[in-house]
Amino acid sequence: MGHSFSETNEPDSTPVLAEGPREQEDPIVRLDRALQRISFALDKKKQSQERQGLEVQELAANVDALISRVRDALAQTDSPEDK
Repeated sequence: MGHSFSETNEPDSTPVLAEGPREQEDPIVRLDRALQRISFALDKKKQSQERQGLEVQELAANVDALISRVRDALAQTDSPEDK
């Protein structure tokens, strides 16, 4: 599936600095982590939207099939063979 993320959406491969609080971290490292979290959130949102789009398409196909079956059933009941 890709990178494994912790609860804070940070990749496991991100180096952990032994200096202590985040305020002492290199600003470039902090910016990189923030960009990774943003990228992860955007990817997750995009996947969710794509999944919803597929669900809507599947639902529409099922409704179309149901309509077709109902029409066939109605056509059979209206056929002159039954009268």
